[in-house]
Amino acid sequence: MNDIMAVLSRWQLDVTAVRKRMYGAPTPRERERWHAMWLLARGWSAAQVAEALERDAHTIGDWVVALRQQGPEALAFEQTGGAPPPLAQSNKRS
Repeated sequence: MNDIMAVLSRWQLDVTAVRKRMYGAPTPRERERWHAMWLLARGWSAAQVAEALERDAHTIGDWVVALRQQGPEALAFEQTGGAPPPLAQSNKRS
């Protein structure tokens, strides 16, 4: 728990700020990542968080490392791959 608290402190975050980010995240995946940080900050182990979120413990660890190294932006979800977004109505030909 001390490790996650040090990481959060480095980025001027506390448990309340993490909770706000969890509820305010724009995508389910980003909410999940902040949820993991919140649970860790509340004293859960990475194994417990992984089990609760149905993720691998290494994934939780990767999220913590990303947060430590890159800050809160590292937990943002960016869509990669998949189908492109639909064209806007004004861009379609008649």
